Order: sequence, then structure tokens, then C-alpha cells
Amino acid sequence: MVTKKSFFWFIAALFSAITFLVVLYSPFRGEISPKDRVKKVYYVDSMSEAQLKIIREFNELNKGKIEVVPKNLPLNEFTTDDRKEILTSALRSRNSGIDIFSVDMIWVPRFAKWAYTLNHDFSERTLKEVDTLALRPCYVGDSLVAFPLIFDEGVMYYRKDLIGTLPRGRELEREIQKGLTWNQFISISRLYQSTRTSRGDTLDPVFVFPGAEYEGMLCCFHEMLDNKESDRIFYPQTQMSSTGSDVLPEKFEINLDTYPAARALQLLVNFIYHYKFSPPEVTQFNEYTSYLYALDHNALFLKGWEGYPKQYHNYFSADEAAKVPAIGVAPLPHFIGDATSSVFGGWDLMISKFSKRKKEALKFIKFIFQKKNQEILWNEGGYLPVNDSVYHDGKYMRRHKGLVKVYDMLKWGRYRPFLQDYTRLSEIMAKYFHRALMHEISVKDALVQASRQINDGYPVVN
Repeated sequence: MVTKKSFFWFIAALFSAITFLVVLYSPFRGEISPKDRVKKVYYVDSMSEAQLKIIREFNELNKGKIEVVPKNLPLNEFTTDDRKEILTSALRSRNSGIDIFSVDMIWVPRFAKWAYTLNHDFSERTLKEVDTLALRPCYVGDSLVAFPLIFDEGVMYYRKDLIGTLPRGRELEREIQKGLTWNQFISISRLYQSTRTSRGDTLDPVFVFPGAEYEGMLCCFHEMLDNKESDRIFYPQTQMSSTGSDVLPEKFEINLDTYPAARALQLLVNFIYHYKFSPPEVTQFNEYTSYLYALDHNALFLKGWEGYPKQYHNYFSADEAAKVPAIGVAPLPHFIGDATSSVFGGWDLMISKFSKRKKEALKFIKFIFQKKNQEILWNEGGYLPVNDSVYHDGKYMRRHKGLVKVYDMLKWGRYRPFLQDYTRLSEIMAKYFHRALMHEISVKDALVQASRQINDGYPVVN
């Protein structure tokens, strides 16, 4: 039986597919005419104002010689998974109209086969200036196949004004700033609900997170595991290459059916159905929709990525923007006995091996890495710099206390599993975990079925 809801999602999916085709082929048509002296470099990304500003400056400095042409996949129209599929389709067709493209750091192994290797294009001195946490994911084996654009980390946002209405509000905020356990998080959330009920106030959502069927939801899951718990699941019999990249045996099995995994996924389910901290709508939210919903509905807590108030400010209404000054940032909660944990995010730049403008593309990547441009990315976009010289500039850091705080929080971060076929694992895990969040299957069944499907078809050659 076709319900109104299923019909709506069918139409939405059909519209997205048509949009993908338009974005995929129309922007990249046309090779450079031999008579054209200006070499056009096509750069595919979700373009921020900060990136566009840097592109304009580069084009002005190279006027008559090189022009970087931005091809935008906007945050409000394309999820990270959408971008992955668009790029995959284009590169599989050996599209020479893409020169530079950005990838989520966790995609690097998947896209490496389509990337130009950069080992001989960056001096040892330059590589030493790159933040080591941001540089590591750019290697596959001993090959440098990407270069960091921006770095990121999962954080917990909270409404300072709403915490301030609670008994011991200032004390509670100090606890939030230090990093809560999940038990403390639940206690504060219950206090918030009971306080609003006793005052006769509307029960606004307590906790909003991206729970749709995609990688962003899995990041919430990964952040509830500590390093050892994650390694036991995803890194059986792992060896390390000389660059620190992970080398796995040809055949191995991943077992998600463990206590730590069950505890993590069950807590996300419980936030919706047991504690009722999160509305059922979170199961349809990506980052963009979760951010807007949290502001619209005055959520107390929001799981997000560092810098979102700057990165998304163009999408906020006047009423939403007025609430931004009341947003505080803190470490994500952790289970008792575990350390605070958040996963690293970020985007890396790759040059297509099918590009006919590799030299020009490389010049732009080096330009965006310059200290002044890294500062633009932070000042105007809220993106963590990947050039260490920014953090070593005492005068600059004293003027940007927010960057000092976030940089200090990086000590709690860790990577998602660097597996060559991680994107396939991600799709399988997202499918079954989302069914658990929708209350269609149990957490146990989600973990068992995801493990079985992963292991039955592992590895996969794209």
C-alpha cells in the first residue's frame, strides 16, 4: 500500500536523482579551447563564502592565466553521501572536466584510485607545516593522494540561556564545559524537562542529533566508543605501514555484536523512545536539517561539528540568527570509565588523475594552504586551519579565543576506521542502525544483521 509519506519520499528521491544528473553533467561539459589562453580549473565542493573569497583572490592574482571555476554542491541540497555518489559517478566515467574535488577524510581510500599522487609535489618543509592530525588521512599506504583543506571535530552544542534557567544553572554549565558523562547528561536533561513541566512551559526537545540513514548518524555512534572498543570491532589483526596508515589482511571479519556497540546504539534509540529527549523527527535529519530544527524548536543540546554557527549562518532566518549568541560549545559526553571521545572530520582536496590541468590545480591547492587563507577559512567560515603556523602565531591566537578552546579540544578526538572499503561498511551500518532508530528492528538484530552483511561481501572492489 502506498502511503502519503512513502509517496512523498518517492517524489523527493526522484527529484534528487534528476538534480544529481543536472549537477553531474551540465557543470563539467566542455573542454578548454586551444585558443583560450586562460586555463580553467574546475573545483567541486560545497562552497562557503570563505572559499569563494579565496578563489576570487586567486583568480585576480592569476588573471589571464588561470581561473578556478567553483562548482557548488550546497549544504542545504546535498548531504555528504549525496556528494560522494555524485563524485563517484563522474570519476568512474573518467570525466576530465573535474580537476579538483573535495572528499570527506574518511573517503580518501575509496577515491585514491581516481586521484593524482602528490608525493613529489610538496616539499618536506611544507608537509611539516601541515597539522599532523589532518595530514594522516591523506595517505593511502605510502602515497600522498590528498591534501587537507579543513579539519573538524564533533562537539556538543548547548543553549546557555536555557541552562541558565535551571537551578544551579551556572554550576551546571561549568560541568558541561568540562565534559559530562552520559549519566550526567541524562540527569541534566531530566531536570530540564521536570523544571519546564512544573512551570507549565512547552516541552521543547532536549537533544537533537542527525539520525537519518547516512554517515552523519554513524558519527554519533562512533563517538560513543572509545579507542579500544572501536579497535576491537574494526581492526582485527591490524598492522601499520610506515606512514601510519592501516594495513589489513585480505580476509577478516568485523563483529558489531558487542557490548560497547550495543550500549551506544541503544542509547541513541532510548533518547527517542525511552527518555523522550529527542523527537522522532531526528530519524530524518541530516546535519543541515538538525541545525535548523534545533534553533527553531529551542533544543537544549545539539550534536554537531565545530563551526556550524558560522558555516550555516546564511541559512538561518532572522529569528534563528538571534539565538546564535546563546549557543555554547562543549566536549561530547562519554560513558563512565571512558575518556571523552569525538571523531575527527574534515575535507581533503584531491586532483583527478584524468585532469588536463594538474599543474594549475596544484598551484591553487598550495595557495589555499597559505597562512592568510587558512585564517580566512577560520575567521569567515569557522573551519579549523590545517596550517600549523596559524596555531603558532601567538598574536593571532590571542585575538581568537574560540580557536584556542577548540584547538585544545582536539586532544579528545579520534579517527573513524580507515578501511579501504569503509564507505561500503558505512552504507550497511547506516541501513540497519537506522532501522533500529525507527524502531523497526531491535538493536541486537541491527548489529547482527549489519555484521553478517559486511562479512559476507567483504572486501568489495569498486
